[in-house]
Amino acid sequence: AASAPAVLKGTGKITTSGTVVTGHGTIFEKELATGDAILVLINGQEELRVITMRLSNQSLNLSSGFSTSLKVPTTFQYIRKPRDATKERMDAQRKHEQAREEQEQHAFDLYSSSTQMVYREKTETGSYRIKKEQVQGGKSRADLLEMRAKKTSDKYC
Repeated sequence: AASAPAVLKGTGKITTSGTVVTGHGTIFEKELATGDAILVLINGQEELRVITMRLSNQSLNLSSGFSTSLKVPTTFQYIRKPRDATKERMDAQRKHEQAREEQEQHAFDLYSSSTQMVYREKTETGSYRIKKEQVQGGKSRADLLEMRAKKTSDKYC
């Protein structure tokens, strides 16, 4: 049998306007995550709402607003979303592997076999146009930048 979820006391107090929650002395980034639920007492009734987005230690969004906006800073409790540790670990590992592959790909200098240099050239009217010029052989990023720098009209060099 599954045990009942733990109701934890939140740090600080909150006010709300619709689905937007503003924290006062809160540490949302340490205590709360997307999918967790916030529990508050409004007119003697407990109301529970699910967090859809945590923006900072002082701001988050809810799935729907409480029956009335909390204009006065109010204490709150929260219930953590049941976690699937295996799935979270696999997602983190997949993300890490993807980041490593991207970093590896960039480390091999994507422009090393480039045969085209792109730069901006000033027009008669004072604006810029994009120019493309064929270059011989594989050029590194450094080579392309050096070539662009020699084009005195390029506004980025």
